[in-house]
Amino acid sequence: MKLKIYLSGAALVLATAGGCKKDFLDKQPFNQVTPGVAFTTAAGAEKLLAGAYGSMYNDYHIWDYMVNGDVTADNAYAGGDNPANIQIDLFTANSTNGNVSRDWGFLYSNIKNANEVLENVPNISDPVLDQGGRRNQILGEASAIRAYMYFHLVRLWGPVPLVLKTPASLEDMQKPKSPVNEVYAQIIRDLEFALASVRSTAPNKGIVTKGVVNALLAKVHASAPAPDWAKVNQYADAVIGGGYSLFGSFDGLFSGNNKNNSESIWEMQYDGYGGPTGRGNWMPGVIVGTGWKRFCTPTNDLVAAFDAEGDVQRKNASVTFKNAASEGWSDNYWPKANYPYINKYRNDDKTNAYIIRLADIILLKAEAVNELSAGGWAQAKPLVDQVRSRVGLGGTPAASQASMRLAIEKERRLELAFEGHRWFDLLRTGRAIEVMNAQKDGSGNNLNYNVSAQKLLFPIPQNELDRNPNAR
Repeated sequence: MKLKIYLSGAALVLATAGGCKKDFLDKQPFNQVTPGVAFTTAAGAEKLLAGAYGSMYNDYHIWDYMVNGDVTADNAYAGGDNPANIQIDLFTANSTNGNVSRDWGFLYSNIKNANEVLENVPNISDPVLDQGGRRNQILGEASAIRAYMYFHLVRLWGPVPLVLKTPASLEDMQKPKSPVNEVYAQIIRDLEFALASVRSTAPNKGIVTKGVVNALLAKVHASAPAPDWAKVNQYADAVIGGGYSLFGSFDGLFSGNNKNNSESIWEMQYDGYGGPTGRGNWMPGVIVGTGWKRFCTPTNDLVAAFDAEGDVQRKNASVTFKNAASEGWSDNYWPKANYPYINKYRNDDKTNAYIIRLADIILLKAEAVNELSAGGWAQAKPLVDQVRSRVGLGGTPAASQASMRLAIEKERRLELAFEGHRWFDLLRTGRAIEVMNAQKDGSGNNLNYNVSAQKLLFPIPQNELDRNPNAR
């Protein structure tokens, strides 16, 4: 799998490199399909789409999304000894940070693969492809994948180049950054096309369906520079009415025995590195257990938040404590005799990971109705309470629009910890600077993150700036 990832990365370098030798530009563009050789049949179209899905099984989607969503935020410390992770944790990452560079590369590689589907599948003349509308389904799934990648890019970097076709010239390779509102507009166009094209159900929750697209549209409209709460409410309702239901046991969501359950909307499908597809999730190996200092250590602040809420079920399902006193490493935040590890990824490399699940969307609907009117908190309350009741908690005491905002923020934090959402919630609500600069260690000492507006976004990777001066 890693070999495939590196080859994909190499293709990205070719796609974005600034090399301008005439012999390179004279060659057949690599987005063109050689007639009679590849991708001329319905089976070839399916292979193209499988490549777009398969490229998601890279370090971004099986690891870095948690670093970016939870370590950047107040849910986890970097842990381990990886300098790139530690810089992200401490808000000192610069343009040479290894994670920043590889995440940019992986996301644009995913976009390249989606673009290849969108460019080539319309030209395949095999009539089998139009039976049952399969051609449009494939195009819709690829459009949703592209939108999802840009959704990550725009939230992490802000303005980014919009690459909507495989580059065929030096000008295409050096596109300037598009403003944030234009990136969001393209994301919404792709998702609206996808919603009209994709299936309602699929063989597993790893495939884009209408539920996935409705959920993404709800999240995108909530995250845009000018949130459209009516649209958030509309698309959240479509998800909630789409046949999903909260799974009975919160802990059971993460046991490894309930993959593709009733609550799951979009879920990474792993079968282990030795399995049929070779798709494994290496998060369990780096965040669970002892023997060496693990990555993504739960914060004192998150554990205190669980305790203050009396949230025993979600705390135990999310965090486990072990005695690591005999280990040969040290830690700045926790005593080794009672050291916390993430517990949501507790099994071997066959553990699936949720991209979106229903509780996320229920709480997002609660946020929408709370924002739509001053009295919306009363409509939000039963939604929040529905999520709380599953884990044995009483109703939220929030009784105003302002208090409900904070109640929903807290509920999302405790419900979705270590699933890659927290940092993006803090960004879209404008609370990131306030929350992060108030962070303290277990002894009450300020962690002095000194977050400013300039530190809320990743820097453009230096290797990309070298290839594309228009990205500055």
